[in-house]
Amino acid sequence: MSREENNRYLRNATKDQLRKLPLLGRLGSHPFLKLLLLWAALLALYGGFYVFFSNPTHPGRSQPTPSSTLQPEWVPTLIAIFTLVSTVLGASLLWRQLQARKVRRKEAEALLQPGPEAYLRLTDELLPPTSPFPDVDLLRAQRHALARILYGQDAQARHELNQVNWRGKAPLLQAMERGMDALLHLLCKDDPERGLTLAREALAMADLNPAIPGAKTSRAFYEVLLHSAEVLTGTVTPEGTRTLEHHQEGSPLIVVRLLSAWALRVASVQVKDLDRSERMRQFLQTHAPHCAPLHRVPTRAMADT
Repeated sequence: MSREENNRYLRNATKDQLRKLPLLGRLGSHPFLKLLLLWAALLALYGGFYVFFSNPTHPGRSQPTPSSTLQPEWVPTLIAIFTLVSTVLGASLLWRQLQARKVRRKEAEALLQPGPEAYLRLTDELLPPTSPFPDVDLLRAQRHALARILYGQDAQARHELNQVNWRGKAPLLQAMERGMDALLHLLCKDDPERGLTLAREALAMADLNPAIPGAKTSRAFYEVLLHSAEVLTGTVTPEGTRTLEHHQEGSPLIVVRLLSAWALRVASVQVKDLDRSERMRQFLQTHAPHCAPLHRVPTRAMADT
């Protein structure tokens, strides 16, 4: 049920955003498909007019029959138009990728600072309170709470989450609050059992169709939360450990890599894998030197060694 509700929420949010655009907002449902059909119709109309007016008939003069071996003169023009459209679309996609990399770089730089202020400022830059983005207040609260948790400010993190109303929202949005609460219990409250329960709930609530752009990246955060809680409660499976290793090595999100490294370090201490423990410690020290909760091995992990 969560997947259906989440998919419906994303569809409606996308439609609301498209309606705000000058052209796409006037095309109703499936605007991109209609825009492509409009382009195809205009190109066909252009081709028809070009052929008609470039070969006019004159009274008393027979119309020459075009050679079947010659390519119509308007084909190169159509090819040029298609090339131009493809170039514009390609440039647009490239620009979006460059912007995403720029944001990820700024996020990584913010976590090198001695306090959460740089991360909070970045959030305000990306998601200002006046942003037309749907449910921007919830997204801001989640990112603010994340910054507070990573720097060990658990009371302020809870305050950030309590500033907005999560009830009645789509499960995908409620999962953000549940996930931050799980992280709070894991990193700041030494309550892995409660963290495990909350992480399971968050993962179930964040269920999305894998075909939706960004669905796998979003799910990775909740998977890391779940397996981190399993590490602390001694219930992690070999598959869970491999998932943590996969996300630590390959995730484009620095927060996911940091949390994975922290959980892997704890798991390494439990099994006395000194080599991996040191590698994860160095990674955390390099990329989040002032995030104290990520440098602390929970008491339970030490007791189990």
